[in-house]
Amino acid sequence: MGGGSTVSTPTKESFQEAIEEYWHDRPPASFEDVMALYGVLAVAESGGELYTTSSKLDPFVDEGRLITVDVNLTGDTPAIEGFDRKPLREDDIPNLGYSHKSSGRGAKYSLTQIGSKNGNDADGVAGTILSRVRSWTGQDRVQSVTGDDGHPDGWIIDALEGLFEKDSDSIESLKEDIVSRLPADESIPTVLTFRFRVDTGEIKGPDDRGIDWVYPGDIDVLDIAMRRYATGNAADKNIKSGTSEGDAVGVVTGSEGHVVGTPESPLGIFSVKHPDAQPALRKQESWRNYPVSEDVAMLFSKGQDLVEACVHRNGGMETYALPYFAGELTAEKAQLLYRAIDALRKPDDDETGTPPMARVTYRLQDSDDESIRELAETELRFYMITMPISDDKNIVAEESAADTYWLTTLADALVDTRQGATLDPGRGGFTPFDGWPLLDLPADRDQGRKVAYGLIAGHEFTNSTFAYRDEEGDDFRRIVDHRLIAGTPIEASVLFQEYLNRYEDASEDGDPPPAPLIAQQLVQLEALSRAGLLNGLDVPIEPDQDMTSITQSDTDMTDVSQIRKQRLKSFLERPLFDSTTRRAAAVSGVLVGQVSWYQENQRGIGRPLDSKTAGDELTANGLENALTSALEKAKIYAHDSEYERDVLFPETVDELLETTEEMPTKWDIDKRELRFCYVLGHAHGRRSMPVAFDLREDGTQADTAEEQSAD
Repeated sequence: MGGGSTVSTPTKESFQEAIEEYWHDRPPASFEDVMALYGVLAVAESGGELYTTSSKLDPFVDEGRLITVDVNLTGDTPAIEGFDRKPLREDDIPNLGYSHKSSGRGAKYSLTQIGSKNGNDADGVAGTILSRVRSWTGQDRVQSVTGDDGHPDGWIIDALEGLFEKDSDSIESLKEDIVSRLPADESIPTVLTFRFRVDTGEIKGPDDRGIDWVYPGDIDVLDIAMRRYATGNAADKNIKSGTSEGDAVGVVTGSEGHVVGTPESPLGIFSVKHPDAQPALRKQESWRNYPVSEDVAMLFSKGQDLVEACVHRNGGMETYALPYFAGELTAEKAQLLYRAIDALRKPDDDETGTPPMARVTYRLQDSDDESIRELAETELRFYMITMPISDDKNIVAEESAADTYWLTTLADALVDTRQGATLDPGRGGFTPFDGWPLLDLPADRDQGRKVAYGLIAGHEFTNSTFAYRDEEGDDFRRIVDHRLIAGTPIEASVLFQEYLNRYEDASEDGDPPPAPLIAQQLVQLEALSRAGLLNGLDVPIEPDQDMTSITQSDTDMTDVSQIRKQRLKSFLERPLFDSTTRRAAAVSGVLVGQVSWYQENQRGIGRPLDSKTAGDELTANGLENALTSALEKAKIYAHDSEYERDVLFPETVDELLETTEEMPTKWDIDKRELRFCYVLGHAHGRRSMPVAFDLREDGTQADTAEEQSAD
């Protein structure tokens, strides 16, 4: 009856036996199927037993102690005859019949009890652990095996209950013995079990060998009591009186039989605890809403540790990405899946922080075995659920069969964008910045793709650019994550609004947000366009990847004004700016940014022009006023400094006049597009002079205002 501890990976035979015993003959088709699948994996992990959970004792093996209380049941009255203590070894575990209860405090499901993994001192053993034994003997489900209608050996439970009655001489004597014999100053992880002296020919379970000592794992009545206790909550959890059970077709088995209505619901999604959320639900009839067989209820409970290995928590949200194979379940697939999930519980140093979805994907896709790589490509799926980290189990987003195609496609697109013109200052792009996730990918393409995959699966792809959220329960970013992984394109107007809201979030005291934020937003927009995951624009975002770098052109690299002019030309060479109004909005932003930089760095003006022109609040009238002011300032500053040209930044003014002769109030452009294109241009303009200085071949920064104005 007791299963062996499994420190090593279960064998294929173990998985085959678990599949034959507990799995239906079809691929996973629902969330409950996936949860039951994880239970089947856990059955193989724990030595083939559904109800006993030997693997839960692994942390105690060798590091902890086993206390065995001897109970003589062959005399006129039951008697405790002391206890023995020794280190817990792996070969002790089959004797214990241990069954773990993962939720709540109090007694575990089996007579064998455990203390804290961090250890218990003598008082803790005598108090806490012994009290759990007393609690176990008094459980209604345990008591159900006693009496005239109970198990023939129910008297063993009665004997234990008498010995552990509160304040009885037997329990008080045992407590004193434990406190006196165990070192008072040592706190050691402790497992406490029993050894019974019985006539083995008179009880069910052990082989008939006369009067002998027998452990819980070999006694039938203790096994049945454990099973009833373990499944008890599945029928009466959060029900004050009565139970929720009946006969119906099970949600996983697909066959009719006895079902319960309050199982340990996967992730706590279904519960009768909060009736307000389900006004039509009658607690004692919940088995009709959620019919689960007792064995499946145990599979749900048993697989919880494996499920928990697959969660990624970020901010106030948690996303479960539960891997499975879409085809027929075989022992080979089960073992492969188990190993991938088990590895999540033991991450390498360089994997810390990498989301489980990415780690599982690359463990399988990078396998040296071609058949495993092919299986990952054709059958690997993830059941994804995102919820708030709270008692409120409102599902924010759910995807039942997410494959890796769109994730991989988007990761490749992000790498292409990172290595392209958008982040190449020599081709009119932004300067890469360390520490900004979408701008700081490894140069090696394969490594870059893996990091990009992790950014998308781990929420950072959207967290880096979207507006902050105060209400975790309504986090639109997580909905977008799911849509992208499912291959559902995002509307450009939605992205523009998110970008502008984040712009506002990141602005401080009237100052515009840092340029890397704007660069990240453009990188994201471009990556989505490359991946085919962007709707609502009539043109692609990405520039020509074959664009010539300024260092390979005939530009005079000692002339800052020429560098600036060539970079502006390259910046505007993307289909997004083929539209006259988008191009005009971007060039207007460039000019406002350049003039503001000049005011701040050359004129010492504390509140430059752009401090009064917030991009996220920009209107056509506001832009017209800002543009008029920028043109006037550019002329005034040029006149004051007696420049050869009558205006600062002539290349930008010329470009604006060539693009349009109309003022912004006459432009036909969506408000969000106007603002976003302006913001992009402004970020380029603000960095126009500093980047030109960095690219200049002699490497020295200009000293004179005339040289810096670069007429």
